[in-house]
Amino acid sequence: MNETLVCVSDDIGLRVWLERSLDSEWVIEAVTSSDLSRVSRLVKATGTPVVLVAVEEDNPERAVKTFAALGKICGSAELIAVAKRISQDMLLRIMRVGARDCLITGTDTDAAPERVRRVIESSHNKPALESTRARRNVTFVTSVSPVVDTRFFCQNFVSEINRALPHEQVLAIDTLSRGERTFYFDNLNRLTLDELVKRQDSIDRSFVETALGEYSNGLRLLSGGLEKGDLSGDGGADLFITLTQLGELFDEVIVRVDSDLADSWLSAIGANVNRMFVVMHPVVDQIQEAEGLFQKIGNWLSTDCVKSLVIDGYEKRSKLAIADIEKTVGVACDLTLPIEWNHRLDSINAGVPLGMLPSRSRYHKKLNAYVSSTFVSQSPLKRRFGFIGRS
Repeated sequence: MNETLVCVSDDIGLRVWLERSLDSEWVIEAVTSSDLSRVSRLVKATGTPVVLVAVEEDNPERAVKTFAALGKICGSAELIAVAKRISQDMLLRIMRVGARDCLITGTDTDAAPERVRRVIESSHNKPALESTRARRNVTFVTSVSPVVDTRFFCQNFVSEINRALPHEQVLAIDTLSRGERTFYFDNLNRLTLDELVKRQDSIDRSFVETALGEYSNGLRLLSGGLEKGDLSGDGGADLFITLTQLGELFDEVIVRVDSDLADSWLSAIGANVNRMFVVMHPVVDQIQEAEGLFQKIGNWLSTDCVKSLVIDGYEKRSKLAIADIEKTVGVACDLTLPIEWNHRLDSINAGVPLGMLPSRSRYHKKLNAYVSSTFVSQSPLKRRFGFIGRS
């Protein structure tokens, strides 16, 4: 056989056992459990029918979370557990969250190929619709420079999405704000993103409804910073799992990330991202930064992720034409927004979106039109980006 199987394990001994047991029939592509975003990309790139996940004796709870996350984001592949020893209780738990079988290294060496083969045959017989159950509904917003106010853009962007999609549940995450602020909004939630990522149990709807109050009908806010060191290794895997769980509970998840941390965030959650907006000013150094950013993000994002530029502070009289910016960066500019400083100050100081101010602005008008044309249609199935809202 020439199929590739993906192995998720930090245990070199377990990897060696798998290669000796299965390598004569399948190619084994190994990756650590701390890089679940890479697992997702490998599953899609290789078309593997099976992901083998190690259940570590010293941290079995991690395996349960990993199975749950991969079952949602890698819907096309079947999951098999691999363990040196496992209790009956843990076996039942991993089966409940998606494992199809469990191989024990001390006893299943001879039987492993046939059992994997049966799971692969089952995978090939799955209906085509089932393989598309993975949910990618994360919008990633960043900039190419700290001087760009993505905080202001995001608070109005999520407000317009909330207004345009009144029957859908939206979560807006500001990874830069701390305390009782999300963007420039007052946020009375006591729970923060970094605390949520550190939780060991799963995140369900009742927990979200209790811990995150609605800012407006259908819109919830979450703030809290993660340091760069929290985005790699086990921290990156925990963040991936958390975003996967939140993606199951909300129709739209919008995440604002600082330009300095964009690489680390994309490395951790890139497989979950289906739209990426890069906000920038129409100045030469930022255009060059944007060009460099888009050249390297292919390592983290899915090929079908929609990538767009947002030009903030654009003036038609500027000598930098939009066509020239797009040609240099290599990405389409979907939206240009004016400065309108007075309206910005009023919105920021009042802690409300532009749409709630008594006077209307060109900024709000353009953003409202963009969201309406991009995210709204008579049927969710006909939306440009293909995500489906909850009933």
